[in-house]
Amino acid sequence: MNKAWIVARHEFLTTVRRVWFVVVTLVFPLVFGGIALGMGKVAKSAVEESQASVREKPMGYVDDWGGLVAHQTYRKFAGEADAKKALLERQIGSYIILPKDYLASGEIRVATLRKPTLMTSHTPPLPDGVEGWLLDSILKTTDKESIARAKRPFIPRQVFLDETGNPSTEDQKETEQRALAAYAFFILLLTSIFTSSAYLLQGMAEEKENRVLEMVLSSIKPDQLMMGKLMGLGAAGLLQMTIWTLMSFIGVVYSAIQFVISPAAFALCFIYFLLGYILFGSLMLGFGSLGTNLRESQQMASIWSFIGATPAFIVIALFEAPQGTIARIFSYVPFTSPTTMMFRYVVDPKGTPLLDIIASMVILLTSTWLAIQISARLYRAGLLLYGKRPGPKEIWRWMVNAR
Repeated sequence: MNKAWIVARHEFLTTVRRVWFVVVTLVFPLVFGGIALGMGKVAKSAVEESQASVREKPMGYVDDWGGLVAHQTYRKFAGEADAKKALLERQIGSYIILPKDYLASGEIRVATLRKPTLMTSHTPPLPDGVEGWLLDSILKTTDKESIARAKRPFIPRQVFLDETGNPSTEDQKETEQRALAAYAFFILLLTSIFTSSAYLLQGMAEEKENRVLEMVLSSIKPDQLMMGKLMGLGAAGLLQMTIWTLMSFIGVVYSAIQFVISPAAFALCFIYFLLGYILFGSLMLGFGSLGTNLRESQQMASIWSFIGATPAFIVIALFEAPQGTIARIFSYVPFTSPTTMMFRYVVDPKGTPLLDIIASMVILLTSTWLAIQISARLYRAGLLLYGKRPGPKEIWRWMVNAR
């Protein structure tokens, strides 16, 4: 075990001193967050800019229905030909046509000199107040108070009851913040587990290509080498995740957002990270050792990355039903339980059964132990394998044989 600690210390120090480790740990979250924020503003600005030429000019209308009240800003035209001419001459930014059966159909035709785009094809850039103006026209014989209420027929104030029948203390804002926090934990765990596992796979493949392992194995057993690498790079991944968590916490405090995450969530996050990392790291190390170069190692180990990322495909279901059947099934599958259980607990801490958490950890712990046993056998067989690709029968024999 002494030699395993020596390897662990070497792997940890080598990893944390890499320039790219520092960049990914400290700079990447800031750059990525800045890019995401900037792209959001750019997208919003682009949409506003594309609609500005329409919104800044007056709107025209053709009233075939015959019930519209006069408007001081909008221009009335006798027919579509006149409205189209004004639009082509850039006198107006758009025009609408109300057909004779407007009251029955509710449809109006909107014409603009714009090409349809992905973000604006379903929302015509009409000036503010068009809906209110149409409502005024429909209800012009009704008193103003009734018209005002018709424009906003109800103001919902929802009351959510718990299982005892008492009103829930959580409001809509807190629910939204929990959902955002759950998604953040989901991405944090997914990124941390597979980033650390990728370091393992890359380091092993490079050492194998450079024939460094032949010298290393002369003084250490394969099992000790594997455990040392898992511990060293696991510690580096844990350090990385801790820094990311602290940066997120500082961001929350700085932005004065209500803190809705319980301390237990952070403890669970570290536990699930360690178990998930050891599970995927050992499998990637074991199966990756069967490749003759880095590319083959990545191909042989990529199946585990794909399986581990499958909860991303059902994230909508997790948002809508964190305690539903699909969410619970994914919580019991060891390859998807770390991210799924963290998501469920953060988004609904009171509703997540303690039994589900304990069961997922027991299954994950058992699966991790089995993965280490299987991967250790593959690792021993594959470390000195050069120039030959093992077949499925050979891989199966190495997996089931203890020695």
